Amino acid sequence: MEGEMTTDAAGGRDLLERQLQLIELVARHPAGLSFSEIHSALGLPKATVHRLLASLSKADCINFSGSGSDDGDVAAGKGRRHYVLGGRIRRLLGSAVDPDQIVLLSQVVLHRLAEKFKETAFLSMLREDRVETVVMVTPAKDAHGFVNPGRVMPPHAAASAKAIFAFRSEHEWDRVLSGPLPALTDLTLTSPTLVKREYRSIKQVGIAYCREEIDRGLMAIAAPVHLPQIGVIYAVSIVAPSNRIREHDEELVEAALLEAANELSSIFSDKLGTDGK
Repeated sequence: MEGEMTTDAAGGRDLLERQLQLIELVARHPAGLSFSEIHSALGLPKATVHRLLASLSKADCINFSGSGSDDGDVAAGKGRRHYVLGGRIRRLLGSAVDPDQIVLLSQVVLHRLAEKFKETAFLSMLREDRVETVVMVTPAKDAHGFVNPGRVMPPHAAASAKAIFAFRSEHEWDRVLSGPLPALTDLTLTSPTLVKREYRSIKQVGIAYCREEIDRGLMAIAAPVHLPQIGVIYAVSIVAPSNRIREHDEELVEAALLEAANELSSIFSDKLGTDGK
């Protein structure tokens, strides 16, 4: 009996080691790997690799893109499957980020935005199923600001929340939009179907708006911060009274936000080790 238990434990360790090797391999390739590339790199039998991928996919540790098979179904016009990190591992990577470090790393970029437009700039972060503001920078004329760190941003109304959730999975959409969506103003979308439609539009254009959907007289514009391996868990935003936002050239604001998002992505990836290297 004792010998059987020892054998089972050893087998479990071997399986865990192989699973971790596969996850680490995929983590080093953000664009994904095909089955043949994984098989070649690990040097394991094909049947073993199939079993590992099946179990890790079931646990949401590995996902695949492409509608073809592992051998590729070129004749049917379907691309070969490419395996990437699953949502479970991405969430673990995101939760390991130190919020205090994020505040320090983002200050310079946010200050530059606030000074450029003389409006409040802030960074929001996805924590579990909630988007919260983590750091805010205000110009001298608005010392009080319009959002405070720790404020939960409604997923159906806030520009920052929309910018983040638009790039999350549709399973997450279903989850965060499952409860009642309160009408915060007469412009708030309260239909999950309409909110999802807006998410899809945001995913195409890369910019999200809140047009007086939380507070009458306030508008916000946000851009997602893409991180290799983690995906989008941050958004950078500008918020101001509607009359002042409308005085700005929207294209210039959008371009500045996208530039800030790219800069934050580079900074976070470099300093927090999320570049997959």
